[in-house]
Amino acid sequence: MWPLNLLKKRHWIVLAICVLFLASYTGFVSWAKVAQALEHLADQPAVRQRFATPIGRGEAIVTSFMFVLLTPLALAAAGGVIAFIGAIAAGILRTILPLRDLRDWVFITAAYVAIAIAVWFLRGFWTGPAWEFLGLIAKAILIATQ
Repeated sequence: MWPLNLLKKRHWIVLAICVLFLASYTGFVSWAKVAQALEHLADQPAVRQRFATPIGRGEAIVTSFMFVLLTPLALAAAGGVIAFIGAIAAGILRTILPLRDLRDWVFITAAYVAIAIAVWFLRGFWTGPAWEFLGLIAKAILIATQ
């Protein structure tokens, strides 16, 4: 019996991550494209002078570590807020529309589609700060890894 037949999906994911890490550590996989993308993001006008103070390297290290550690929590919180807003919008749709005997998933799907359309139409308000934030994080990662 081959022992790899007993591995579950999560074991294969961990094994692939370990192989990717070892390949990048030994130099078989190059991160040059990632470095170019980080440099492009960090070259924004609003970000160029950030971390230029004498304690800028320390700030960059703290910023990059806090980003890496707190991003999963922030994504979970954002998902919870979106789910809460979707549930509220689905409840409002259920009370407004005369089709009250439809299933819940119809209203929830309509609410999420409405949220996606609203985010798409309001992209002018959030894309600028989002690119600036990504540039700030990219600059912090570049400074911290040098």
